[in-house]
Amino acid sequence: MFKTDKKLKEAAQKTAQTMGIPFSAVLNRLMYNFVEKQEISFSTEQYNPTPYLRRILEQGEKNLAEGKVKTFSSVEEMFADLGK
Repeated sequence: MFKTDKKLKEAAQKTAQTMGIPFSAVLNRLMYNFVEKQEISFSTEQYNPTPYLRRILEQGEKNLAEGKVKTFSSVEEMFADLGK
């Protein structure tokens, strides 16, 4: 037994029902891939950063645009800069 978000579980059950697939079959397939193939996939298309991470990313973009972040065209160039 494991805990999961109630709304997510209900949405997943509804999706499985719409597709005509028993929800247990969906879970079994996911667990099989995870255990036997040691495989799990995540999609960046559905990823929504938390407000905290969004602020960090926005600050990083701002710093990059303002030239506050060093960029290098090669690893050698980076190592040469580190040696200063």
